[in-house]
Amino acid sequence: MNLEMREIEAFLTVAEELHFGRAAERLSLSTSRVSALIRTLERRAGAALFERTSRTVRLTRAGEHLFAEFRAAYVRIERALAEVRDAADPAGKVVRVGFATTLPEKLAPALVQAFEQAYPQARVVQYAAPTTDLFHWLEGDRPSWPVDVFATWMPVETAPEADLAIGPAVQHVRRAVMLGVDHPLAERAVVDIEDLAAHEVVYPQLPQWYGGAWTPRATPGGRELRLRRVTAEYIEDVLRLVAEQQLAHLTFASLLDSYHRPGVVVLPLIGLPPMPVRLVWPRSSRSPLVQAFADVAADFARGAGWLA
Repeated sequence: MNLEMREIEAFLTVAEELHFGRAAERLSLSTSRVSALIRTLERRAGAALFERTSRTVRLTRAGEHLFAEFRAAYVRIERALAEVRDAADPAGKVVRVGFATTLPEKLAPALVQAFEQAYPQARVVQYAAPTTDLFHWLEGDRPSWPVDVFATWMPVETAPEADLAIGPAVQHVRRAVMLGVDHPLAERAVVDIEDLAAHEVVYPQLPQWYGGAWTPRATPGGRELRLRRVTAEYIEDVLRLVAEQQLAHLTFASLLDSYHRPGVVVLPLIGLPPMPVRLVWPRSSRSPLVQAFADVAADFARGAGWLA
């Protein structure tokens, strides 16, 4: 005969309470019904699961073993059911979304509005953080980083050796170059990536799989770039370095939507493809709202023409 879920629930409840009466109250069953379920389970197991006296109830060794196995399986079943329920009805749920501080200004409000229209009972809590926080988080330096999903510049589709799921692009943004106003290229209307080979280019301290895609070591024509590694956690640090040290920094055409600094210009850059913005989250995440947010963002981006 097949094992019944009610038998498992009765066994786990009695094992937790070590009292048939209290277990019966929790299960909204009669004490005799709980006793009958336990006897049935003991016949299936071929062993006594509880030692019972007029005053005490305790698990036998067989009962202890069965409790450990049943409890772990029951927790997994309950978690799976909760995930399915949340996916079917996310009403009242909260998803915490981080947005890189250098993203185009209109991106965050547009994606949040699209999601809240699709899931009107769900709530988005927004956080702003530099892209570098993502790498601290991956390295375990900030285990309490308070986001479920992060929208950021992501030039690659997969992150090797990182617990990171990467969603499809939600926007493509044209590349640009940041220069000090006294830089030899600063008076041009447009800068070609090939022309940067003669000048020092900022190379932030980022993982190779990411940094190499952001700032290549060589131009498409094969000319090696003169990369200078710098320690810069925030875009404000890069702005200062560029303004003061005749450095070039590969960035995005939208940067000056949010950041302005005297002594710095941002010019269109040709020769490199646009930079994708993607949603990223831990591979281990089981939150249905994370996937829902990513799906809504991708649909909105296609409809808005952001991927042209």
